[in-house]
This record gives sequence, C-alpha cells and structure tokens, in this order.
Amino acid sequence: MKKFTLLFLATFLCNFLLATPIQDHKIDPTALAELVSSLGISEDADLIQETQKQWLRKNQERWEVAELSLSQKNLVLDWATKQGLFAAWKPLYKSYDKALILGATTHKMQSRLDYLKQLWEQGVRFKEVVWLTGDRPLDPRVDGLLDRANNESEAAHIIWEEANLPEDLHNLPSVFVAIPMKAEGSTLKRPNTEDTIIGWLKIAPETCTALFVSDQPFCGYQFAVIKACLPESVQFDLVGQGVDPRSHPSAAAITLDSIARWLYQENLCQSQDK
Repeated sequence: MKKFTLLFLATFLCNFLLATPIQDHKIDPTALAELVSSLGISEDADLIQETQKQWLRKNQERWEVAELSLSQKNLVLDWATKQGLFAAWKPLYKSYDKALILGATTHKMQSRLDYLKQLWEQGVRFKEVVWLTGDRPLDPRVDGLLDRANNESEAAHIIWEEANLPEDLHNLPSVFVAIPMKAEGSTLKRPNTEDTIIGWLKIAPETCTALFVSDQPFCGYQFAVIKACLPESVQFDLVGQGVDPRSHPSAAAITLDSIARWLYQENLCQSQDK
C-alpha cells in the first residue's frame, strides 16, 4: 500500500503554474489507494493506464453507461459519499468577474443555472454570465426543449431567456460560446469541456476571476480540466450542486468514470508543470 500512496501523492502534487485555483481540490491518496485495491487494481499497475482502461466509459454518453454489480455499486457509492464527491462545492469569494456555466444536457444546464441563482440570492456577485456550450444534437432520452432547439447551444439560449431569475441577475451581460461538432474520421464528436474553455479563451480577457458552475459528481475532473486549460493570469473557482447518488441508475459507474478523468487530468497538469 505504501507504493500506491507514494504514486497517488505524486499524481496530485501539481504546482499550479498554469491556472490559479482559488480553492484547491484533491482526492485523499490513501482513500484512493483503498478504492482501487478493493476494485481489483494491483498496486504494481500503472494507475492512470488501469483506471482509463477499467473505469472510463468507452465511446458512450454518460446516460448510456451500464451500472456496476450491486456489491461494487454499494462499495463505490459509500466510498465516494465519505470522500465528499456528491456534496456541493461552494464559492470562497463573494465577488467574481464572470460566472461560466458549463454545457450539459438541458436538465443539467437548468440545474446549474438554478444553483447559480441560489448563490446570487446568498450574496455572491459577478459582472457577466458566460455559457460554455457545444452544438451537440439534443437527445430525447435526456434532453428537453426538443421541439424548440436543435442542439445544446440553442437550448442554452432558451433556458437563459426564460429563466425565473432576480431582475438584477437576468439583466447582466450574457455571452454564449457555441463550439461546433468535431470531425473524427467519418463521424462527428461533440465538443467537451476543454473545447468550450479554449473557445472562450479566444474572446476572454487575459486577467479575471472566473466562477465555473458544474454539478456533482463531475466537479473534480472538470476542475482539473479547467486548471490545465487556463493561463496563470486567470484565478478561478468551481462550484456545483450536490446530488443524491442513489437517484441515478448508473451513479457508481459514472462516478468511477469521473474519477478516472480527474486522475488523468491531474497527471497531465503535473506533466505540464515540469
């Protein structure tokens, strides 16, 4: 177990020479060692390689992922609950230059806007709202607004325009970053978090404080993606509404997928800092 712990510590020791997080977020390396061991990953294995192989969803959307066995599901959900991976992430500051809502399904985008509204009502302030979306076609299995929007980016406009928000919040300047689908061979792939952030950076000022809005259990890996993408001049925070994991049929599998992505991105951050 000592070998595991040292490896995990090395994975998460990032000097943050890229973006500047206002709050740091890490997984406890000892707890992570216990999880991977319980799920059958050898302590001699390459952590990144094995979690990518065993935990990462393969050419699927999250809503298409099959759940783990009952025993593994309970193990993962109990572990993640203890580690706070389903708890809300809250802002440290009361004032930011920009609030950026990360694109998702229509229901999740609405949920993220609702959480931003909740923070506003608690006294958190910002000067502009930015929607980071892609032209992902809407999916009737998980999206609404199918009769009014063709893709995620169009749906974000409708959600914002029709939101029940305090007047001073709704009157803030709003920016919509819509990233086209990406061609990969003969198929099109939807833009990811990194694509939308890079798209925003092309029009964003060099220096600002940014409040990104996500939700659980995706906060950790999206925090790591943002940290790897943004320049050092951008101070950022990430917030997200907590969830009840038992309400989602594939919560454990999705949680492992998110952890694998978090590990990969933190390892990438460490490599870039060298």
